[in-house]
Amino acid sequence: MNKTFPSGMRVVDLSHTIAPDMPYFPGTEPPVFSRPFTVASHGFAEQKITLLTHSGTHMDAPAHIFAAGPTLEQLGLPHFVGSAVVLDLTRLPANVIAMDDLRPFQHLLAGLDFVLLRTGWCEHWGNPAYFRDYPVLSAAAAQWLAGFNFKGIGVDTISFDAHDSSALPIHRIFLAKNIVLIENLVNLEKVLANEFVFCCLPLKIAETDGAPVRAIALWRNRDKKK
Repeated sequence: MNKTFPSGMRVVDLSHTIAPDMPYFPGTEPPVFSRPFTVASHGFAEQKITLLTHSGTHMDAPAHIFAAGPTLEQLGLPHFVGSAVVLDLTRLPANVIAMDDLRPFQHLLAGLDFVLLRTGWCEHWGNPAYFRDYPVLSAAAAQWLAGFNFKGIGVDTISFDAHDSSALPIHRIFLAKNIVLIENLVNLEKVLANEFVFCCLPLKIAETDGAPVRAIALWRNRDKKK
């Protein structure tokens, strides 16, 4: 989705569609869809959807890793909206995002609320390759990013940690500072080069460790963003 509003604002959808055949992390439960009510039988339609809180494009709260960490509703609505940029990391020499890969972008990061990491891995969405060998931040690079006053960090991969990690060290670095993590983003190539407003509103679920989000980018229309 890439639409211009009458106000001159432009919007890009950064979220994957939640659907019965959507990819899900190996070892977890797949989403289940059913239609208990239909227009033909009941005069109205309703779907029943069963899915984990970390399905599709979603947000991790500190409570995802830390028993005493804040849940999403405890963080509050302002934590999910703010200024952002996308860092283009599609030409990484390896599947580790190192300090040297981030330093060229340092001048862009001061004063921002969010930074989104574009690795290009979303091209594998729907294939088994999506779940293995995706780029992850080194511990040093994560600590460096955590030194900024971000509300959140997003990525176009399934996780901030390697697929076989049980300690989840990168998650811990960010979530310990109440920096929410947004995973499984898409369409980041459509918002490169300019600062924009990032909205990633999670479902309003009580005491939740995470939730699906509808992540979008908003900015005032510019000629080069057609």
